[in-house]
Amino acid sequence: MARTYGIDTQSGNWTLLTTTPFVGAANPLTNEINSTFGVTSKNTTTLYNALISFTSGASTVNNNDLLQNDVITNLNGTVIYSIWQDLTQGFTLASNPLPTDVAKQNGGFNSFLANYGLTVGEEIICDVGYIWLATLAQTLRLNTNESPFYANYGIAAEQSVQTQIAPTIDITKTQQQFAPYFQSLTIFKQPNTVNPTYNITAVFLTGTTIQTVIAT
Repeated sequence: MARTYGIDTQSGNWTLLTTTPFVGAANPLTNEINSTFGVTSKNTTTLYNALISFTSGASTVNNNDLLQNDVITNLNGTVIYSIWQDLTQGFTLASNPLPTDVAKQNGGFNSFLANYGLTVGEEIICDVGYIWLATLAQTLRLNTNESPFYANYGIAAEQSVQTQIAPTIDITKTQQQFAPYFQSLTIFKQPNTVNPTYNITAVFLTGTTIQTVIAT
């Protein structure tokens, strides 16, 4: 399953952007997700066919449409993300379909997800700019010397609280550390906020522009 993930600029959460099924893949297909910060989770992708036509929000799923359910769980098996998509029509379902309205596809035979142009095991990773943007957000939440591996990354938050002096030098240093991974990157600390809050404008190497607010 080729999946492209990115950050939803409205919610600030990682979300599934695009997906392309494999030819002849198992169903369900399970992959481990290992983040830069050592957090491991599991993504399980299951394909279904709609048994009848039914509505989902403002959209209508037609009989025999190809549906995909992506479920991400943590190491304890707790579901942290779940999404249903109609791959035939290209929209996200507003809610889970009734179990009686769908049937899981059988994987592993020649007609299974044919003509999608990918080979088994092929994956597409999201625009690397999203990865660096997520890493930047975590760095702005990181206290200096908090990480035993990246002591030169982070913001001197505790010292800033004690002295009541904004950590301008650390913000500039962080901008310089991450600037090579973007066409353009600006980090601006909002004044007079209870918790340190940063406005970020990032232009990815591919030209995508993202504006976001990071609260720590």
